[in-house]
Amino acid sequence: MKKKTEQKNPQGIDKLAKVIEKQTGGKVKLVKLGFNPKRMVMWLVVIFFIMPFFLSLFSGPLPAGKVGLSQLLTDIKEGKVEKISVEEEKLLVKYKDQEGLIESRKEANESFVEVLNNAKIDTTAVNFETKDTSAAKAWANIMQILLPVILTGMIFLFIFKQARGSQDGLFSFGRSKAKLFMKGKQNVSFKDVAGVREAKMELEEIVDFLKHPKKYKAMGARTPKGVILIGPSGVGKTLLARAVAGESGVTFFSMAGSEFMEMLVGVGASVTGNTPVLVKDNGRVELVEIGKFIDQYYKNNQTDVVLPVSGIETLGLMKEKNGFWGSDSKKRPVFGGSDWRQIKQVYRHKVKEIFEIEYLGGKLKTTGDHSVFVREQGGIRAKEVRQLKRGDALVNLPMNTRAWDENFKKTKHKIKAHEFLQPEAVWLDVWQDDQATLDQYEFVMAQQGQMSQYAIAAEIGVSQATVGHWQRGIHDPQVLSKKLVKLNLPDRVKVSPQLCKLLGYYTAEGRGTNNLELTFSIEEKDYIEEVAVLMDQVFGLGKPVLEKTETNTIRVKYYSAHLGRFFATQCGNGSHNKHLPEWLWQMSKEDFLAYLEGYSNGDGYVTKTGKLSMSSVSHQLIRELAWLCSMHG
Repeated sequence: MKKKTEQKNPQGIDKLAKVIEKQTGGKVKLVKLGFNPKRMVMWLVVIFFIMPFFLSLFSGPLPAGKVGLSQLLTDIKEGKVEKISVEEEKLLVKYKDQEGLIESRKEANESFVEVLNNAKIDTTAVNFETKDTSAAKAWANIMQILLPVILTGMIFLFIFKQARGSQDGLFSFGRSKAKLFMKGKQNVSFKDVAGVREAKMELEEIVDFLKHPKKYKAMGARTPKGVILIGPSGVGKTLLARAVAGESGVTFFSMAGSEFMEMLVGVGASVTGNTPVLVKDNGRVELVEIGKFIDQYYKNNQTDVVLPVSGIETLGLMKEKNGFWGSDSKKRPVFGGSDWRQIKQVYRHKVKEIFEIEYLGGKLKTTGDHSVFVREQGGIRAKEVRQLKRGDALVNLPMNTRAWDENFKKTKHKIKAHEFLQPEAVWLDVWQDDQATLDQYEFVMAQQGQMSQYAIAAEIGVSQATVGHWQRGIHDPQVLSKKLVKLNLPDRVKVSPQLCKLLGYYTAEGRGTNNLELTFSIEEKDYIEEVAVLMDQVFGLGKPVLEKTETNTIRVKYYSAHLGRFFATQCGNGSHNKHLPEWLWQMSKEDFLAYLEGYSNGDGYVTKTGKLSMSSVSHQLIRELAWLCSMHG
């Protein structure tokens, strides 16, 4: 009697795979080629369950109940029936006071009109329709033949794909692409490698070590961590490595150097330093050039070193399934938008070759092995820049997709953009107190009676008279003396669409030097009135001071340095230095649209084709607006 044994991987393979995964941080996939009869039987069984389900789709909706023909005729006479659908001998009845359809049956050789005439019922008083089911039956017969063939073909295709062990999926980034060759199946030896005599001589010691490890360990030698073979393409590096494995009889993992760097650093690797990236640093969002962001982690001209980082996030791909069984998207996710992803490492290095991608949204400079997402029929995939062709459609935010809506029987469009979380309430400090002055004041009051006023003044860098006035209570620092400010400002304000629209107006037309000032054309009276109303709603202020200039403009002024400093802190001061409020990156679409409306009223217009066009001398502002518009779809 033979004992049934379970097929296992060769001894040590699983352990070796785990060691490599631990060293590289990737995932080693053990590929076994061959046909599995058990899997085939399983899928054939599935066919017999799936086929009846598909055939049932042609049978129409199930009736909610049944009624006899005589009772049906009585109900027709009493006017209880709303509509009758005749399908050969089957009658589907819709009652006026009931939900769903009720089934009844007549004789097969008798028409429904004859049934009504025999019951002495006026056929014109009955709402009925006769359906031709011959086409449906024909399709059902065709599907009985074709469906098993189609399903069987798809199952075979699935099995072959599984056997191939393909890792061409969209989300294989970061996994090890090492190919595993089993022990004892390598027939390559040093005799098969032509040339490279010196390299073979040096590797003979490695082979001898692998064959007789105990001999070398007894001498105190350590197991080598590995061997790096360096040289241009085609000189025989991979063949020589396989020869080492074949000579020594060990398992062989093959991986290209570029694939190893891709696994550690990321797909492709690099973009030029002036490429903008959106990063979230411990909750603070900023659009910054990648070079300026990475430079903070390196010393001077340090390069070619991978450095770990923590607490940093950037925009990444959000996975989604389209639910269509027949596409690859059922097997692997497709593009569903963007959300935040953790950054684990940064890498700065020099390259000899730069590729420039010119697309509808601008230009992008990268290395040739950098990968970008490209839209193709049936989904998207990652493609190296050097493989791009004219006409390739890059994936970008927002992404407009369309699919057939079975319920409404029409094509449905969907905009895929960034996944924004529901923001919490955000409050902003209006007074923007100077913490350094507050610290000085606390020091002065704490040292009263302990140090002389002269020594205190010298210590904190203010005059002795100021120290004396603070200690005697003649006056406090200006940050504490809100009574000196003419406007009665609140301590803080809540971020709202009204505040966002005000900040949009300020970004386009305002400045915050010594006071708050917004300048409008003399024809823009509606905007001037709206600013006054919004300022009253948000800050509780009265009417502003209006100054007419010689250039036919009107300045809307609020004489408050604190208010000017508040707006300048949020959006910058000076036309070349304007930017978005940093908290706006994480606020709702309603808040952003309010800001956008305020800004476009000042520095924008709608074209004849209905497009919104905006301008600014601040490159940072325009770049941020474009990004946030794309993220909101």
